[in-house]
Amino acid sequence: MKVREIYECLDKIAPFSYQEEWDNSGLILGDMDADVEKILVTLDVTDEVVKQAIQAKADLIISHHPLIFSPVLKINSEDFITSRILKLANGNINYIAMHTNMDTTGLSDVANELLKIKKERAIEVNINQDDKLIGIGSIGKFLNDSKEEVNISLREAVIRTKEAFGQNIVKVYGDLDRMIERVAVCTGAGKSMVEECIREKCDLLITGDITYHTALDAHERGLGIIDASHYGTEVIFVDLLRAYFELNFKDIKIIPTIQKEIGEFM
Repeated sequence: MKVREIYECLDKIAPFSYQEEWDNSGLILGDMDADVEKILVTLDVTDEVVKQAIQAKADLIISHHPLIFSPVLKINSEDFITSRILKLANGNINYIAMHTNMDTTGLSDVANELLKIKKERAIEVNINQDDKLIGIGSIGKFLNDSKEEVNISLREAVIRTKEAFGQNIVKVYGDLDRMIERVAVCTGAGKSMVEECIREKCDLLITGDITYHTALDAHERGLGIIDASHYGTEVIFVDLLRAYFELNFKDIKIIPTIQKEIGEFM
């Protein structure tokens, strides 16, 4: 199978045109006509991931977070980012990133499914070229096992969040006994979503990378927050892509890479 064919399939499930203006999703390194038999799927392209891809003789890496965000003027071994690019190029490894285009589609849908949330709308709504409402995150209602909308306590929401994202510890801001009627979810960093969540009268935001003052101000204005970490809310990307390829492309070997979260509570 060619890189181009895989790219076109990925574009159907998470159109690259959906990415934010500041983003750098798409084919970052490689040849659209290169053959692909092994794909390594990862959250981030770290030194360890590059090493694993080379050892496994992978033909393609697909990551969530792009290795390159800002313009690069020199590619050499002196810079820790471009040195990875060199190693991938020398190993004939192609590289595709699926960041905010995946945030607006598959990642948001999977998070809602894991948390048992019925989506009403995106938090940050954009309009694409087909006049379809798309955007980052989701706002909706919790569902019970019978798919009925229910209000649950913040304490229960914490339990759901831990189970959904496989987290032992999350940080919660708010009254644990408060009932949650409207909930917002933003995988990754959701600090920029707080104002819209308050405008939309959400009771709770489930996200990552929340700073102390952001949480304090949100709490004072009636918005509870569960911070399940940037890593914790987005590592589901790996299983999502693995399942997609294993279901649709039997002849391609998928190498899932589950990185450990670099921060630890001790």
